[in-house]
Amino acid sequence: MNILLDRVPQSVRIGDKRVPINSDFRTGLRFELLMQSDLSDQDKLVRALSMYYDVIPDLIEQAVDQMLWFFRCGDIIKEKKQSGNNKVLYSYEHDQYLIYTAFLFYYQIDLCDVEFLHWWKFRKLFLELPEESQMKKVMLYRSVSINGNMTKEQRKYYAEMKRIYALPDDQTVISKANRFANVLANGMKLPESEVML
Repeated sequence: MNILLDRVPQSVRIGDKRVPINSDFRTGLRFELLMQSDLSDQDKLVRALSMYYDVIPDLIEQAVDQMLWFFRCGDIIKEKKQSGNNKVLYSYEHDQYLIYTAFLFYYQIDLCDVEFLHWWKFRKLFLELPEESQMKKVMLYRSVSINGNMTKEQRKYYAEMKRIYALPDDQTVISKANRFANVLANGMKLPESEVML
């Protein structure tokens, strides 16, 4: 898909038909927060499907696969890996004000007032925030490796910035979502009553 030529998707293919999917950025944010929660995988599954689909499709495994494909922006946006580490560089919950002010300042998009912003567009705008934005600076602080090549002042500064901007959880949402998908693939089934939501 070429975002300059093709429209971003509002539906996904499940079985032999197109099924509408809730594509607003708020759904993607809620999904990330859900994946970070302490709920059971069963509860996460039911809630995630209910967030993305107005009517949960009968083909649950395909619905989950398509939901995760959509969340990953069709795999167009790749998560950056830090030399083998999966460092968490941002949190939509803990960094909400940094993200809000960055979108307002750099894109003139008020995320509180905007009626609709497609998840894929939001993600790309977020990842392309300018380096001078406070959000990108915080992401740099979280990712920088403190080493002996730095001066004593640099090591002290970055250590302090890491402490100030540390996030409470270091497991990425993508890895949690993949674990969630693997649990489903290995036999977790929804109870009949929950499929009918």
